[in-house]
Amino acid sequence: MVAKPWLGPNWVASRHNFDPRVRKQLKLPKKVQLYDVSLRDGEQMPGVVFRREDKVKIAQALDEIGVHKIEAGMPAVSKEDFEAAREIAHLGLNAKAVAFCRARKEDVDLALKCDAWGALIEVPSSDALIQDAFRWTRERIMNSALEATSYAKEHGLNVTFFPYDTTRADPVFVRRLMTTMAKKAKVDAVVCVDTFGCAAPPAIAQLVRTVKSWVKLPVEIHCHDDLGLATANALAAVAAGAEVVHTNLCGIGERAGGAATEEVAVALRILYGIDMGLNYDKLYKAGQILQETTGLKLWPGKAVVGENAFGYEAGIPLMFLRNMKPLNSLRGAFSYLPEFVGNKIVVLYGKKSGANSVEWRLDELGMKASEEQIQAILKQVKDTGIQKKRALTEQEVDQIIRGVVK
Repeated sequence: MVAKPWLGPNWVASRHNFDPRVRKQLKLPKKVQLYDVSLRDGEQMPGVVFRREDKVKIAQALDEIGVHKIEAGMPAVSKEDFEAAREIAHLGLNAKAVAFCRARKEDVDLALKCDAWGALIEVPSSDALIQDAFRWTRERIMNSALEATSYAKEHGLNVTFFPYDTTRADPVFVRRLMTTMAKKAKVDAVVCVDTFGCAAPPAIAQLVRTVKSWVKLPVEIHCHDDLGLATANALAAVAAGAEVVHTNLCGIGERAGGAATEEVAVALRILYGIDMGLNYDKLYKAGQILQETTGLKLWPGKAVVGENAFGYEAGIPLMFLRNMKPLNSLRGAFSYLPEFVGNKIVVLYGKKSGANSVEWRLDELGMKASEEQIQAILKQVKDTGIQKKRALTEQEVDQIIRGVVK
């Protein structure tokens, strides 16, 4: 470990992340991978529809980032989903293409026809779903899972077993499911699934540790964001030894979404010191592509990829930025540089602006102003921001400046 691991070429994190007492509590795996599920789970977000060309475009963006595995979709959903999954499998990407399958032979056959590298095979694992929702039995689940996973393995697919709603399931039954699939079907990995986002980070960590004591296989983690904990839970899982994290670009997904690809990637690199070999500067671009293909508009302050994720309106932070030009230091302004993730600094002007804000814009325009003029400009900027109840555009600010500095 380097002398000051909290200091990186593009970040200054908290040294407490690397306190030996903290690190001693972690059981970090030797290798961590990202498995992006945007093209399936992400599309389950109400109102989102991906066409074939959209899925291909997003898959290529994910591959540029360096994501290790991509869920190419669920081929059984429609002919277009099948064709999209097949095309992604034939793009020649570095990322492995995985097909999402129910525990049915016909779903596995579609994954094979897509030429997918792997299949993720799902079954419900909680009684709330098995008995109340589906009106099935535990034995039916066991038999279906074993038949489908065995069939997929026999036909050469890399198989991940996905017993969803793991966090609400009877641990005795989950253990039986996972150990049976590991021993009899020889699956390649198992997933701890917080389908309804109802577990806290310590609970997720304990679940991962428990599952790792049951099976000698890679353990993956899939978290939903119903309580805003998906990224935190994903990090807790890795800290407990999970080797693969399921993520969604910009956190999209069913209901409240899931762990955001960009958040998990950056947090693992900066806070845990885990280098997954990603091209972090491609994250912002991927977020832009996602917005173009979905028609969604992200909250401007969305971490990592939001338009204003590195934005300031208040005057004092802008003083820090002005004093730090060129930006060769992060102290007082950011925990990591916007360029690290392909984003940029944004300065907003309005009610919360200060003299430093005006001076920042004057510098950009190559103009000079007296202290009296700066205060006159600032008053108009503040008054206009209050009147319009928003930040001003640069054009509006420039008009004010040129009206004062004639």
